[in-house]
Amino acid sequence: MKKVKKIISVLSISVALLFTGIANAEVKIGVIDVMTVLQNMPQRETVGQALNKEFEAREKSLREEEKKASDAAARLKKDGLTLSSSEKTKLNKTISDFENKAQAFSTDYRKRESEEVGKLLAKIQEAVKDIVTTEKYDIILKAEATLSASDAVDITSKVLEKVKK
Repeated sequence: MKKVKKIISVLSISVALLFTGIANAEVKIGVIDVMTVLQNMPQRETVGQALNKEFEAREKSLREEEKKASDAAARLKKDGLTLSSSEKTKLNKTISDFENKAQAFSTDYRKRESEEVGKLLAKIQEAVKDIVTTEKYDIILKAEATLSASDAVDITSKVLEKVKK
């Protein structure tokens, strides 16, 4: 029993000394506003233009179908009581087809946009790692996760400069 107490006290003292050593060590902390970097990257505009070009034909086709669907909805509203069942079905199908294509377009666009943003975020991560290595940072926090931080620890502009290269 005495041995167990002695072991526990030795361990407790060791742990206390370990944490005291850590507490006295200087820790270099940086804070980054990832959204600011992402929004100000020159590559972001290029990605936006490429996505618009990639989806341009589909968007044009969708606008034409939107007009047809809008006309079909107006006709259903105006003449719905006098239209035959097959004509109503045809108009409803036109509207439904447009809605499905619009949903698919939106999903595809968001998916591609997410892929491209992921690539930009990878560039940001690479720049942060480079800064951590060269400037010997111990911890980098996202600005969104901090309650307050001085400008002295903000590395957002450094990261932005790195990703611009």
